Amino acid sequence: MDKRLVRISKTLSLILRHHPEKIGVTLDRYGRTDLETLLRRFNAHYQMHLDRQVLDDIMTQSDKQRFAIEGSTIRAVYGHSVPVLPLMPTRRPPIWLYHGTSHQAAVLIDVEGLKPMDRDFVHLSENLKMAWQVGVRHDRHPVIYRVAAQKAADTGEVFYPTGSQVWLVHAVPPAFLTRTSSPTS
Repeated sequence: MDKRLVRISKTLSLILRHHPEKIGVTLDRYGRTDLETLLRRFNAHYQMHLDRQVLDDIMTQSDKQRFAIEGSTIRAVYGHSVPVLPLMPTRRPPIWLYHGTSHQAAVLIDVEGLKPMDRDFVHLSENLKMAWQVGVRHDRHPVIYRVAAQKAADTGEVFYPTGSQVWLVHAVPPAFLTRTSSPTS
């Protein structure tokens, strides 16, 4: 994506995941808001040009698949710090999922497992490369955990797919985590 689309996408993520009140929109219990209202208030507040075509460009050009348009509503697919319910029903996860993080956070994760911290869910990636991309946001040389997702599910952990190669779970105990190497090693 070009820089303009990246900037708009990040700003839209801020609104739909963390601060809808910033532009005066409200989210329903699943994180959805009226698309036309969002476009109007986003453009007035940020004085950026956001319309349906720009949204379509962001959604088709980004490999992150952060947003979903459902009828006359839009929502962030994952990553909320405001409380929202998952839209996808629970499902048995793949055998392995992955989580990228900083060395500082890994010290606590090794002892306590994965916890949602300031979000509603822990976010897990379907592949090592994606976990690495998430991890480098927090540490130039991130720690990557391989998560024994099916084994965790067998003990009662509930997994929610997002439809964008990200899975949500309330927590993962340390017994299901193994540090693994980066995709570049």
